Amino acid sequence: MSTGRERRRWTSEEHARLVSAVECGTFCTLHAQQRAPRRGALTSVAETPDTRAPSKWHAIARHTPGRTSKDCRKKWHATVGLGSRGTWTAAEDERLVWAVERLGRWALVAGMVQTRNGEQCAKRWCDTLNPSIDRTAWSKEQEELLVKGVAEHGKAWTKIVQLYFPRRTGLAAKNRSAILNLPSARRILTRRRT
Repeated sequence: MSTGRERRRWTSEEHARLVSAVECGTFCTLHAQQRAPRRGALTSVAETPDTRAPSKWHAIARHTPGRTSKDCRKKWHATVGLGSRGTWTAAEDERLVWAVERLGRWALVAGMVQTRNGEQCAKRWCDTLNPSIDRTAWSKEQEELLVKGVAEHGKAWTKIVQLYFPRRTGLAAKNRSAILNLPSARRILTRRRT
């Protein structure tokens, strides 16, 4: 399933425009606070309490042609933005589990975790910490179903797990597919069928 848009790397010019738009937005926030804002007018790129990053991504995206507000937000968080990188600590995991059980919205959850953004929290929960995830070994039948799913849907991992493996994650399906595509894994799978 295609979104109709090709993924492409950010150019240095696009990155500079993004940084400039965010900085301008922050400056505009301070400037706008000194004047009475018009109703409905873009007066700021306000900082949200949960991520401390710009919330007016649609306005920022206007400065980076060919990029959506989501593209800009994700690039900002990935390069300049907030949120730790690397291995999650046990304390972060505990805060995440506690927050997911009580808050429900990823932005609020990220505010509670404090060291990660909403996207990082969602990914960690959905791929790792959710107790309903099936972590059992893949059966021969499941592997064959995965091969069939990839043949029919390509690398649309989310769709494959929704259709065939509702308790597994897209990441688990992707990783298992990579293992099965190794020459030695293909031989093992072939031997199992005979």
